Amino acid sequence: MTFRELLEKYKNQTATPEERKQVEAELEKYNALTEYLLEQDVDMEGEDLAGQQEELQKIVRSMKKRGRRIIAIAVVIACVVMGALTAFQPVISKVIWYDPTERDLQQYSYDISCHLAVLAELTMPEVQMESVIVTEQGWGKYDLQVQQREWSSGEYLWEDGTVTRGKIELKSNVYQYGAINAFSRGTAPFGDSVMTETPDAKVALADLPEYLKMEAYVSLGKDWTMEELENFAAQQEGELGWVGVRTSPEGEQRLPLMGFDAGGSGYIWENVDAAYPFYELSMHEDVPLAEAWEKHFLALLQYSIDQGDFYARLNQSNDHGNACQAVQKYVTENGVKTYGFLYYGTPAEMRKLLENEDVEGIHVTDYQLRVPGL
Repeated sequence: MTFRELLEKYKNQTATPEERKQVEAELEKYNALTEYLLEQDVDMEGEDLAGQQEELQKIVRSMKKRGRRIIAIAVVIACVVMGALTAFQPVISKVIWYDPTERDLQQYSYDISCHLAVLAELTMPEVQMESVIVTEQGWGKYDLQVQQREWSSGEYLWEDGTVTRGKIELKSNVYQYGAINAFSRGTAPFGDSVMTETPDAKVALADLPEYLKMEAYVSLGKDWTMEELENFAAQQEGELGWVGVRTSPEGEQRLPLMGFDAGGSGYIWENVDAAYPFYELSMHEDVPLAEAWEKHFLALLQYSIDQGDFYARLNQSNDHGNACQAVQKYVTENGVKTYGFLYYGTPAEMRKLLENEDVEGIHVTDYQLRVPGL
């Protein structure tokens, strides 16, 4: 095939990709040569430069016209794609990234509320995680408002957080982990214990008014089984709160401290209890309390293990899912036992508690006025 025939096919847009490349390469050389000759004012005998230049200009115009069509088509396609992405971005975001508005566990509350409630019950003795409000911002970004309640005062606290394409950032105030030296034997020694020993505690409580209700960490001189804890609680008049559970040998240090709320209050997650029996203590009141406590703690651990991917997204979860696996192994082999607990009561109720020979001492962290009639 002659170059002229190739050129005709190129003009008619019937050339193959290889033929187009061949023509364009020749045209480029020809154009460069023409420009050079024109600049040098060279007289090419027997050649009609003007005619060839006109033919070349026609080809260039054809190429420009085709280029404009391609650009126009590309712009239209881009607009359509961007419009589709904008219209369907909520769906696309939820497919690609973690969605904190999921309600797989219960229809009336976000799953993230339950996830954080479990984390709080296991590792944050003085607060309860109440709920999470989620506001979608688009493209995998969400604003969070986390509601907590202090056990002692009953006061509600609000803290902010964000979810950014799968990563969850909560303010440090949300993570109210238990003080590691609040109990005398909660973990391996870490500085001086803040516990006040029983004799001194009795003296300090002697003259306090009975309209005070205190929150105190109670330290035991030896580990108790859940049966021993149940028998103790039945003889007391105050309120048993968070119960610390031995999660490693006494000489080792495993943090944060872990335990459970002996009262089992808060939102009722019936569907969660169906999947993790004894997650809700209030749904198993026909079972002896010691057995229910033990199974409740194990349910919290298993839930945390199964939701390990969620906890890995948190900025301060201490690798919660994997930590619970180690704890589960330990308590399965050694039983669910406690070294101490949170207790709420008046000075008289605290003094009665201190009469137990296994109680080493207490550490008071808060008190509230409870004036009758006011």
